[in-house]
Formats: sequence, structure tokens, C-alpha cells
Amino acid sequence: MNPGQPSRTAIVVAALRAFGAREPDPSVRNPDFLAERLLTDEDLTSIAEHPISRALRDDYSKARENREVSGMSNLMLVRTRFVDERMQEALKHGATQVVILGAGLDTRAYRFRDLLRDKKVFEIDHRSTQQLKKHRLEQILDAVPGYVRYGEIDFKKNTLQEVLYNQDYQRSEKSFFIWEGVSMYLPEAAVRETLQTIASNSRPGSTLVMDFAGHAMVRALQDFPNLSQHQYTTAWGEPWIFGLPDTREREFFRECGLEVREIYSFFGPEAKRYLTRSDGAKLGSVRGGSPRKNALPTVIRMIWRFFTTKSKWYALAALVVPGSDR
Repeated sequence: MNPGQPSRTAIVVAALRAFGAREPDPSVRNPDFLAERLLTDEDLTSIAEHPISRALRDDYSKARENREVSGMSNLMLVRTRFVDERMQEALKHGATQVVILGAGLDTRAYRFRDLLRDKKVFEIDHRSTQQLKKHRLEQILDAVPGYVRYGEIDFKKNTLQEVLYNQDYQRSEKSFFIWEGVSMYLPEAAVRETLQTIASNSRPGSTLVMDFAGHAMVRALQDFPNLSQHQYTTAWGEPWIFGLPDTREREFFRECGLEVREIYSFFGPEAKRYLTRSDGAKLGSVRGGSPRKNALPTVIRMIWRFFTTKSKWYALAALVVPGSDR
């Protein structure tokens, strides 16, 4: 991410949610009905290298024929619904604070107004991305809800604890944390510090949902420079550099003070939970595009590695701060 510029990966993620929200079948429609309203032609031009930029200007059915567009929007459908459901569950069980780390163009604070109006929502992110978002919100909403608080952070430089307490975060209240699309871009020390801060500064019973890469995924990205993902991450100065230790995810989280409730792999059989149409047909896969060069040899090597390596590759984790919450 260039200094002073909003994250282009954050714009891509919002564009993928916006595209998925156009799906006619409500069973497999991305619930983020606000994402498209946050995006402008200028934003789509800034991510012109990604096929989702053209897809949002094209007919929905035609655009879904692009495997990279359909696969990535399917992945974002899974991620959005999984986090939405866990947040609603946490609020039902007494959470009074929602903390969105690396908030990007996340819209939950505005899509769930009825659930959140008497809660506190903290959106934590880089200044440049946050400024863009606040400007867009002022344009599409009558007013930014008073329960939303914005905190600026650079996870590589600032401590989460300092940012939270400057925004009136209360350790004594049960909280729900969201950490989407961030951990894989950070060094391991920064990931551990953030997780430990959440664990040590939250009431027992507080929960966190995050996505994460496995070590095998990061290693594959290093070993296969022709994978299309590099065009939208590494080439934009936002490479994936950290993955959790394969088969030791629970131990890693426990070392950081958190217990695992659920790990949901995007590539496991559980994926059908969110990818089944109302008529029972499968929406599609969550795979991205073909390699840019040497496609067939790269695909064969990737398939071999996928089936011979024990890893979650890319997954979601639902975590809890242990201890009695009474």
C-alpha cells in the first residue's frame, strides 16, 4: 500500500462483495448490499488489473463466466456470511462492543444498525483507507451512526491496546472482534502481539473471528510466482508473508491466549454450507484464476502439492477468550 493511498486490496474485497450482492438467488447472495454504494469509477480504475473491475461494469451472468471473478466472489460470500453469523450470535449472547480490525470498507456497522444502535463499534484501520471510507459514508448515509468510533493504526508500528483505550474501549464488557484480510500481510510477531492483546484485554467469553493463511499457502505463493494472486497483492506492495503453522493452528492460538471454537476451511467439504443454491445446485468453487505463465505445469504442481500437504491453506477461525464470563 502506497503512503497516503487507500489499500487497493480493500477496494477489491469490497468490489467482490458488491458483485456477489447482485446474485438473484438469495440463498447464495452476498448480504453486503452497501458495498457497491461505497465504490466509485475511480476506485474501479485503481484496481483495473483485477477482473472484478470490469465485472462490476458488465452483465452479472456474463461476468460470472470468468472463473476468477466467480471463484473470488464465492469466497467472499462464504467469508461475509460466516462473519455476519458469528457477530449476530455474539450480540445475542451479550456482546456490547464490536471491534473491526483492519476495517477497510467493511459495512457491518451500517448494515446491522438495528442490532448495533445501543452497542459500541470500533473501526480500526490505516488513516488513508479510513479517510476514504468516511468520505463515502458521508455521501451515502444521512449521518454516520453515533455508536461508531474510528481509530487509526499501523499494525506493524502501533499497539492495538493503545488505540482501543483511546477510543473508550472497556475491558470489562464482552466484545466481538473481527479481523479479516490482515494477518497474512503481517510478520508473525505482529500477529501474535495483536492476538495476545485481544486475549489479555477482553472479558472472558469475548470472541474473535478471523481469516488466516496456512504456512503451506504462503510457501506456495513464494514458490509459484506465476499465480494470478501475485498480480493483485505482491505487485501492489501487499504480499502475503505469514501463515499459521500447518496442523498446529489450535496450539498457535492457544499460545496467544485464545481457544478455538471452529475452524472453517474454504477448501473443505464444509464449503457447501454457503455455496448451495435454493434448488440444491452448487454455486461453484472458491478457486481463483489461472496462472499467468506456464499455466498447465503450474496447475499440475499446485494440485500435487495440495493433495500431498496437510494444511488448511486458507481458512476462517472462530475463537474465544477462555475463562468464566460471569
